[in-house]
Amino acid sequence: MASPAPSLAAPLLALAALALLASASAAAGCSATDRDALLAIRAALSEAHLGVFSSWTGSECCTNWYGVSCDPSTGRVADLTLRGEAEDPVMAPAGRPASGVMSGYISDAVCRLDRLSSLILADWKQISGAIPPCVATSLPYLRILELPGNRLTGEIPQSIGSLSRLTVLNLADNLISGAIPSSITSLASLKHLDLTNNQLTGRIPADVGSLAMLSRALLGRNKLSGPIPTSVGSLTRLADLDLAENQLTGAIPDNLGSAHMLTSLYLGSNRISGRIPASLLQNKGVGILNLSRNAVEGAIPDVFTAQSYFMVLDLSRNRLTGTVPRSLSAAAYVGHPAGSHNRLCGTIPTGPPFDHLDAASFASNSCLCGGPLGKCT
Repeated sequence: MASPAPSLAAPLLALAALALLASASAAAGCSATDRDALLAIRAALSEAHLGVFSSWTGSECCTNWYGVSCDPSTGRVADLTLRGEAEDPVMAPAGRPASGVMSGYISDAVCRLDRLSSLILADWKQISGAIPPCVATSLPYLRILELPGNRLTGEIPQSIGSLSRLTVLNLADNLISGAIPSSITSLASLKHLDLTNNQLTGRIPADVGSLAMLSRALLGRNKLSGPIPTSVGSLTRLADLDLAENQLTGAIPDNLGSAHMLTSLYLGSNRISGRIPASLLQNKGVGILNLSRNAVEGAIPDVFTAQSYFMVLDLSRNRLTGTVPRSLSAAAYVGHPAGSHNRLCGTIPTGPPFDHLDAASFASNSCLCGGPLGKCT
């Protein structure tokens, strides 16, 4: 009887496995195009103290270059993360947090890294120039754009709304000017927006409420004007809203108090007028409320309950009238109530939180007395 023919399955499987390994090895290698782009980015920047670019040598940018990460299946650069304040062993070998200084500018070569998912150049203090406009049009996979703590100038790219995957936009602590682009409201995936401490002017886009995923909107310390858009109240996921130290006018939207996830609201140092919405003080989630240094008027709504819990409640330097709400003494906790420099009158209630406050909390009102201000005559 003839012996069976030898099976070809095992050798074919072995060859296929070798081919896959070879393919994976080739894919894992750094793309020459991306490597050239990274070198162009490095050429536009200068950092002498920490030596963050000392590892940017050789051809293998995906495995050995500090701050660079690649997609293992394609070998394309997916993340560029360089932070000037860091605690990792490379930048802080002695175990102490490092604080670096980098100068130069962001080269438009960054736009050749067209598979980039995150671009982070944060807290370098001296990186200047504008954000390359092509960042908004040539990086379709970008999810995180963080460039805070530098000296960037110019405007936010007008086409920023084209970055449909963007979840984090952090440009805080720069010198960026101009208006907030209207296209920003097209960023349907945006969760974190931080434009704090720049020189932005103009109005907050009226349809900012279309950013359905937004949980943090930090726009404080700019030169923004006009009213707070009523659409802000429709942001059902919004937890932190900071609009302090701008030039905002008009009233606090009534529906802002119905934002059920809201925990902190900073509106201090604007030109806001109108009354305090009762729903804002009734919102059980709000723990920090700062309305100081505005032109808010009328009585403080007497709507506090045993569920009210305020770590900060600052209503100072407004035009509030009437009495100090008696229901405030029923609140679970009020850490730092401040009602000074208003037009309040009457007797300050007794009991907590009033029994642990000093006179500064109620100074410079029309005719308040009692509590820390002394007996009424």
